[in-house]
Amino acid sequence: MTKKKTSLFFTYLLLFLVTAYYLIPIIVLVSTSLKPQGQVLSKTWEWIPRTFTLENYQYVLQQFPYLKWTMNSLIVTIGTVLITLMISLPAGYAFARLKMRGKNILFSLVMLTIMIPFFAYTPQLYLLISKMGLKNTYLGLILPMTTSGVSIFLFRQFIQQLPPDLEEAAVLDGCSSWGVFFKVILPLTKPAIITSVIFTAVKSWNNLLWPLIASSNDAVKTLPVGLSVNIFQVETGLSNQPPYGVVMAAALLSIILPVLLFVFLQRYFVQGIATTGLK
Repeated sequence: MTKKKTSLFFTYLLLFLVTAYYLIPIIVLVSTSLKPQGQVLSKTWEWIPRTFTLENYQYVLQQFPYLKWTMNSLIVTIGTVLITLMISLPAGYAFARLKMRGKNILFSLVMLTIMIPFFAYTPQLYLLISKMGLKNTYLGLILPMTTSGVSIFLFRQFIQQLPPDLEEAAVLDGCSSWGVFFKVILPLTKPAIITSVIFTAVKSWNNLLWPLIASSNDAVKTLPVGLSVNIFQVETGLSNQPPYGVVMAAALLSIILPVLLFVFLQRYFVQGIATTGLK
């Protein structure tokens, strides 16, 4: 076996092991969700259920307001994504193109926000939202998640690698700064926008801590909060916990939309990540 073939073999072996590491839990999740409770607790593990059943999914959909939780999560996620883009896109463009005093210092401060954990300012944020009367509202769940140093950095890096000649030509044609932004920059930053949408949407969809604190009202509870409190029962321990099949079915239902989002947008996601490092 030549050196090249040996290197290729170990590369594929490593890829196989990494793929198996991430794929096996998903297979266990799907398999368990399709088993009756008696098969779930059997001493011998079976990858393929002897008896397929959808009772676990029916139980989740009938016994819990799953659709309401999902709708709440969609509202919060879509609102977070839109406001994040409205803030991060102009900010990234300003840091990449505009000449102003203190720009590098401001950008450094934006990057420092990535280093501060959300837990550090959660109590102060809760008091602020309560004083503003936004507790148990969609806006109260959305606003704290719309500041994204990662998205600003992403747009800045992407815009910096675009040819300045395009903007100069637009200025000569009479475009203002906002005209250049909307007519030239915005159409060219589609891969970066898709990447930011995926990052922000998945982060907002999976967020548990803030919605758990700020939404004590069932009317605005998001899917992670509803699942964790009512099905996974993180607050009550193991007493009266639903069967494992039900828990697995609920977990699988909760990840369907984020997975579909990534599957349909992965081409732009990879392109956005690949080009943000170019100059």
